[in-house]
Amino acid sequence: MLLRSTRLQWLIKKESFVDKESFKQVMAVLLPAVVFVLGVQLIGIYVSSVIYIAIFMVWLGKYPVWKAIAVAVGVSATLYLMFEYWFQAPLPHGSWINPLEFVGVQ
Repeated sequence: MLLRSTRLQWLIKKESFVDKESFKQVMAVLLPAVVFVLGVQLIGIYVSSVIYIAIFMVWLGKYPVWKAIAVAVGVSATLYLMFEYWFQAPLPHGSWINPLEFVGVQ
């Protein structure tokens, strides 16, 4: 009964449960995350991670581009060494194109 009355009150007030600014902040994180997941499938996790981390650091974190690129490449290189060499558990390299083939990564 309480649930029904709460629903009715919400319908009568016609209020949104989220304001525009909060929705924009959520979309600013959600949409790039969806693109990142698609990028992992197409170009691999390492290259997608470099792009994703660098863009987020520059766009949302307001870091200088050189720092963003350095951190992004460092994180991806660390993940590559950890998973490919130490754990010997290869992560996705991409189905369309593997940009890392140019440097000898199969």
